[in-house]
Amino acid sequence: MLVFNKNINIDMKKFRYLIIVFLTTTAMLSCKKELVESPYGFLSTSNFYKTEADANAALIYAYSILPDLDYYSRNFIVLTELPTEDVASASGKSPDEALLDNLTVTSTNGVLAPAYQFPYVGINRANLVIQYVPAISMNDTAKNEILGEAYTLRALHYFNLVRLFGAVPMHLTPVDDISQTNLSKSTIQAIYTQIIADLTKAAGMMDQAVRLGRVNQVGTWGLLSKVYLTLASSKASGAPGYDWVTSADAMYASALQYSGYVVNNQTVYSLDPSLTNIYDVNSKLGPEHLFDASVDRSGADEGQYSKLPLFFYPNLNFRLPNGNFVPGGFNEFLTESALYNSFDPNDKRKTQLIISTIYDVGDNGGHAGPTQVLSINDSYTRPFSNKYNDVGWIAGQQTSANTPILRFSDVLLIYAEAAGPTTAGYNAVNQIRNRAGLGNLQPGLSVSDFRNAILQERAWELCFEGNRLFDLRRTNNMVNILVNQYGKTITGDPNFFPIPQTEVNQNPNLNK
Repeated sequence: MLVFNKNINIDMKKFRYLIIVFLTTTAMLSCKKELVESPYGFLSTSNFYKTEADANAALIYAYSILPDLDYYSRNFIVLTELPTEDVASASGKSPDEALLDNLTVTSTNGVLAPAYQFPYVGINRANLVIQYVPAISMNDTAKNEILGEAYTLRALHYFNLVRLFGAVPMHLTPVDDISQTNLSKSTIQAIYTQIIADLTKAAGMMDQAVRLGRVNQVGTWGLLSKVYLTLASSKASGAPGYDWVTSADAMYASALQYSGYVVNNQTVYSLDPSLTNIYDVNSKLGPEHLFDASVDRSGADEGQYSKLPLFFYPNLNFRLPNGNFVPGGFNEFLTESALYNSFDPNDKRKTQLIISTIYDVGDNGGHAGPTQVLSINDSYTRPFSNKYNDVGWIAGQQTSANTPILRFSDVLLIYAEAAGPTTAGYNAVNQIRNRAGLGNLQPGLSVSDFRNAILQERAWELCFEGNRLFDLRRTNNMVNILVNQYGKTITGDPNFFPIPQTEVNQNPNLNK
């Protein structure tokens, strides 16, 4: 849940009259209803954006889209994990998920629609803040912080859209009429130019205070470094859609600059010495959490709490190795052997963050009863991720498990990849490896081999967190790794998903 200064008095009664929902071309998403001919929800802003409390309330509203079940708390992970070698869809589950798993993705796949629509909801909410907060009479430092976070949120949403779908329409002002929704697609270059401009501006407006559920200057630096790394590696690898990037080396230099700010120029964040502590719901302000989609199990609706852990848990009553009772999950995601078998047997990211042994429900604190060693070849109960874990869940399904958007270790690996096989690059990746209980990376690697090693390190470090698909796309490795190495079949474009057909039907400009 978002935590703001306790002295801020937010007039939520007044704010609820500002439920200005962004109509994408098909849906009124806040209400989850089909679009009707006469749009509703476009209400006047004349009675709002008057006070600092209004500004903070609007920012809360902008953040609240992130943990929605159709965004980071469920759908985003489904869309970015199933097409990779991380997880497979269990049999008998959603047909759309099975098609994603098999890389047979068409424009009618139901997982695509919210992945396209919800970032635009977030963009419109951020645009409202960006447009109206500057006119509010309030402390300039507080105003700049709010605006910087709004610019960062807008950039994040466009970064997700452009990596998922490529060229998409770009809205930089609030949408308050349905006639404004049928824009033509902006180019990939224009979208990245705007993302970089937003993040660069934001970083100069923000502080480094840590606020649960919010991003600060350090997180914005980290996100900007990830954007530059995407451009650098896409250009260097010849990934489709990035011919316009003039210099991979220049982009790597910018990625190194901004990730270097995170690695070397701040003292707020660092590697957590404990891997399991990173994902402890009682340690949400731990040193690695640059930016999370934040939830709390006490919330009234999914999106305020998360059910994501249940997607990984087998549908059994069992106890974890620490004795904590788990009343069964959805058995939705099955860890793939391609990932599980790629770990070094002593890698703590395998032994501590993937559960391979569970216990029958006993009456003596957890280890009573027979042991069940899970098999990676089992079609039902395989070893499963321990990254999304909250044994304090309510009514068996409401959890406080945040979804990471950006972790310190992610940025440290960005720094290593951008630096290449230099002393600084090796030092960065070796910090990651040493924490995992592994030795240093082989010295003397070429630039190409070193960056390939970083790509593999990211696969181990960031699995199940929504990064692998984007890493494979930006390095032009979808076919090379998923097809040639792991035997998957890709039908259609491996680098960009098609824009959902429902969107195309409503906006003919998307065909251009």
